[in-house]
Amino acid sequence: MNVVMEGGLEESLEDNIIYAIAKVLDEIVQETDIIESPIQTVFHTNKKPQITIYKYIERIKMYSYCSNECFVLALIYIDKVQERNQDVVINSHCVHRLISNCYNHRFLLACILLSIKYNDDDYYKNDYYARVGGVTLQELNQLERDLLTLLDYQLFVSQTQYYYYKEKLMKYAQL
Repeated sequence: MNVVMEGGLEESLEDNIIYAIAKVLDEIVQETDIIESPIQTVFHTNKKPQITIYKYIERIKMYSYCSNECFVLALIYIDKVQERNQDVVINSHCVHRLISNCYNHRFLLACILLSIKYNDDDYYKNDYYARVGGVTLQELNQLERDLLTLLDYQLFVSQTQYYYYKEKLMKYAQL
């Protein structure tokens, strides 16, 4: 089945996972932007980006050559952070950050980075992902460390959980 993407492009439903993840994250930040986060993390900032979550994920996919599975895992990691750290509010102030003229989604970048390292056999060094994501190497290293701490270093996702998320995303992409 083909679906029409942002900008009128047609892609297979499997490739449309990225669009569905972006749509889910957009809806989450719309709902949580009205909530003030009780704690500020390295993921939080004062400014929201002008680039959409979809365009940012698309950029990471284009330059990282990672599998679609990594994006599903990244979404699962976001949910795990919320489950384990209910004081951390995932909103546009922690998913996004403006650095000079380069926009990035800090939390999302760190989740995708961990999922690539955990899931894919081949991956680049952090300095490459930092350039793709629009952050410094030191900043990306800090984001990675902090995300691992928030996840309590629990990166394993069961096959059942993975396919549950994937199925829900594919159904959501059809809407």
